[in-house]
This record gives sequence, structure tokens and C-alpha cells, in this order.
Amino acid sequence: MASQLNTSLLKASLQRLLAVSALPSFQACLTPVTSQELEFLHTNKIITDEAHAAIQESLAPARDKLKVAKFVVTCTFTHEKKGAAELHVEKGQVLEVLDDDIKDWYMGRVRGGDGVIGWAPKNKFRMGE
Repeated sequence: MASQLNTSLLKASLQRLLAVSALPSFQACLTPVTSQELEFLHTNKIITDEAHAAIQESLAPARDKLKVAKFVVTCTFTHEKKGAAELHVEKGQVLEVLDDDIKDWYMGRVRGGDGVIGWAPKNKFRMGE
């Protein structure tokens, strides 16, 4: 039963991803294919590393323009703001990651927070909600 459910979820996510990839980039960004679905497909080896990177790259311009999160992480240890560009994040809060290109830092905003975008250290977070 669990295997059947997993197969159904994989199929549904892949179908949505394929449908979105055929849309112009601005529409694709607004279509409800979640980053979690993309990561689910990648983690379960349904899409290759190359396909995952290509999809992320194709969505990047629209994400940047609309400030759409790439993925979310959950704070495992409270981070006290130490500089003007950093965020204060409490343990258990979810960070919507907008950029993760810097080795040790995420750029994002706290979900349900005041909308301020800032930096937080990657070592204080775990993937997902």
C-alpha cells in the first residue's frame, strides 16, 4: 500500500513538473508546483542532477523577480542577529530560502514574519518544514 501511494505521488509530481516546464517562465513560476515536489523528485532519483539543476536555473529569473522561495528550511538553533544584514530566527521557525549560493549562508525571509529579507547561517537549519 505504501509503495502504491509513493508511486502515485511520484507520478503526480512528475506530471505537474512536465506540464509546468512547457509553460512560459512567468506562468511556470505562478503554477503550484512546489519546491518540495521538485526536491522530492530529485531525492527519489526520478529526475537527474542535470535536470534538477536545469529546472532550478530556468526558474531563477522569475523567482528573483517575484521573490519566490527556492525551498524552505527549519531553524534548529536560535540565531541571534549579529549584523544589519542578518536575520533573527527562533528555533522552530521556517525560513523561505531565496538564495543559497553563498557557501555558509542562506538569504531568505522568516515565514509569517515581517517580510524582511536577510542572511542566516546554514549550520543552524535543517531541510524542510
